[in-house]
Amino acid sequence: MDNVSLLKLGLTQNEKNLYDKNKVEYNKRVGNMLKASRANAKNSQCLICGKDCSSFCNSHSVPQFCLQNIAEEGKFYHSGNLVDMPMVDKEKGIGEAGTFKIICRECDSSAFSDYENPEAYYQEPTDKMLSQIAMKNYLKSISKRQLEIQIYRNMTKEFGELQMLSQMEGVGSLDLEEYVDEFSYAKKACQSKWDNNYYLSYFHSVPYVVPIAFQNNIALVSDLEGGTINDIYNPLSEYVIKNIQICVFPLKTHSIIMMFCRNGENRYSKFFKQFRKLSTEEKLKVINYIIFLYSEDYYFYKGINQEIIGNENLKDVAKTIPVSIADSPFADSLTAAKEYYDLNKRDSIPNFLSEAFKVI
Repeated sequence: MDNVSLLKLGLTQNEKNLYDKNKVEYNKRVGNMLKASRANAKNSQCLICGKDCSSFCNSHSVPQFCLQNIAEEGKFYHSGNLVDMPMVDKEKGIGEAGTFKIICRECDSSAFSDYENPEAYYQEPTDKMLSQIAMKNYLKSISKRQLEIQIYRNMTKEFGELQMLSQMEGVGSLDLEEYVDEFSYAKKACQSKWDNNYYLSYFHSVPYVVPIAFQNNIALVSDLEGGTINDIYNPLSEYVIKNIQICVFPLKTHSIIMMFCRNGENRYSKFFKQFRKLSTEEKLKVINYIIFLYSEDYYFYKGINQEIIGNENLKDVAKTIPVSIADSPFADSLTAAKEYYDLNKRDSIPNFLSEAFKVI
């Protein structure tokens, strides 16, 4: 049987030792490459209004009013605390969390005003709010992929043609096309007079402040019964990856957890039916597990016990990325991915959405 494994983020102990010996030189090379890649990835126009723009706004993927509620002296933890990457800061401030620069200041202050209002979350969000959230999520994803593509290209210039770099650039380019399409849909939905553009599959308010802030689009590999949702290794260009949107918003006295998708998106139908049958506690466990398993764009309260942050299962889950390594081109990477992304392993990590971890 072909052997398949998924890559893990972070450095081995030998790699960390090597880094420590060459820290200054390594940081300089990485810094120069990132600087060049950011310059290469910079757009000339605002992605929302289309106007020429020389200075883009420092936009936040998660509303600042959420980040403020989990900040301790203006700081909080992020994925760098769970993945062993010594060159990554362990703390972030409110002004540097989940930021991107591809829209103008005017659009940033007006395009998201409905959903970036904490008073709006004492009831279910409107379709317009969901549209604004989706638009923000895809803007962040577009910005991230544009930068990654330029990094792959600059790495190729420095290290020469490598098959993995070429493959990663190709995958990134396909992702970028899909994100641009979804952004366009969300932008039109924001301006639509109809309120059936997105389907809110889950909305739950808990009477305490959770220690996590999160907002992102996620492409689930499989459902709760092992059924395929997205074949992330499908090589056909016409095969489109489908996403759900998940938000965890800690407010001043309560928190909102919600999940939604584009209306009419049938690929998630079975998952939503399975999810609805779960108890409230299990639903929160599933969403908590999805966040750490699929994303690195979460921010959490520094007051969490350090032993919890050092939980080995939690760190292992956070390191997983959907890049498969196989000893044969005919290996079944999807089956391996479904094993890694099995949502029934949700009890293996702490559930930060439970009251036990509330911010006091």
